[in-house]
Amino acid sequence: MLRTIIALAFLSGVLGGTALAQSAASIDESKLENSSRDWERILPVAVDLKRDGSKASAEKKPILLFFNLQSCHFCRYSLRTAVVPMFRDPAWRSAIEFRQVTIDDDKSLIDFDGKKVTNIEFAKARKGSFTPTVMLVDGDGKLLGEPIVGIANADYHAGYVEALARSAVESLKAKK
Repeated sequence: MLRTIIALAFLSGVLGGTALAQSAASIDESKLENSSRDWERILPVAVDLKRDGSKASAEKKPILLFFNLQSCHFCRYSLRTAVVPMFRDPAWRSAIEFRQVTIDDDKSLIDFDGKKVTNIEFAKARKGSFTPTVMLVDGDGKLLGEPIVGIANADYHAGYVEALARSAVESLKAKK
């Protein structure tokens, strides 16, 4: 416990701690616990990434893509502890577009190239079929850093997601 507190304090100092300090306490988990797909009521679903990409490019914002399965316990953990707290933070929401792709729901979306594909086809093409996967891309769908695949260490997961997000935001700011 003490090591976790020290690690979080360290990450807060190193990463600025904006969303790390966010608590998931405001989420009514009793209504969202059954399926990670329930979280679609909070985190926007990817429907038209061509349109989202154009908007993100114009605003010089990265897009965070969160790939999940409906009954994935680890996906719910990532949503609850990392992705949704960031999404709820106004500073992160103004810096990043957030989109969720539930890969086993038989839905489809418009890819960055304007073609309609199923969510699973999109996930396979993006190497997002192992869940949870968090990746940040530019408006054209190009990766902005190494995706976070799975949860290697639950204590640091939110910090890893934030670090990737900060790096993506900074890389787009550096481009002129």
